[in-house]
Amino acid sequence: MNIKLENRQIAVYTALLLAVIMLFLPGTDRNRYSFKPGELAASILAGEDQVSAADLADWIIQGRSDLLIVDIRSEADFEKGSIKSSLNIPLAKLLERSTIDTELPESKTVVLYSNGDSHSHQAWLILKAAGVNAYVLQGGFNRWTEVVLNPGSPADSSDDEVLKYEAAKSVAGAFGSTGSVLESKGNVKSSNASIIPPVKSGTPPKKKKLASCG
Repeated sequence: MNIKLENRQIAVYTALLLAVIMLFLPGTDRNRYSFKPGELAASILAGEDQVSAADLADWIIQGRSDLLIVDIRSEADFEKGSIKSSLNIPLAKLLERSTIDTELPESKTVVLYSNGDSHSHQAWLILKAAGVNAYVLQGGFNRWTEVVLNPGSPADSSDDEVLKYEAAKSVAGAFGSTGSVLESKGNVKSSNASIIPPVKSGTPPKKKKLASCG
């Protein structure tokens, strides 16, 4: 637990430095970019920087038109498995000012994810400084796989636990999973996120090990 906290602190400090550098780069739109460390710190402490896997699944099922899910992992990781309807913008590209200005409109609610969440927090701080309404997927794609695509069996046979499990399986089904599928195919790469092909049916792939956090 302490190690995770330290990693997150390192990510925060790194991103704060990047935000300051970006703010003072030549040609930066000062009307859009602002640096308010107090507000950013308060958001982090209050947990307002994160969205749970269950809540994100609910947003997707609702069909929220303002939602933009961004996978900041490499293209190779993205191709192996990703969240349905997500857009692949690797972290290095995402942190470019031109990407923020052209691909992340302020009207969108952006949800960032990697395998874990340390890299996503770096990107989150940059986007918040740019005025983007952004969140980090709590636990990243690994957590999404566990909670949404691969819900565990009920802890006991009580009605409440069984109902929760059945509800979780229904959500998994909405993302093309039968409870053992680890990824949703049919996503798009930057910057062509308007058309989402349907999830292919057939024999579910074998269960894979979770990727390392990042």
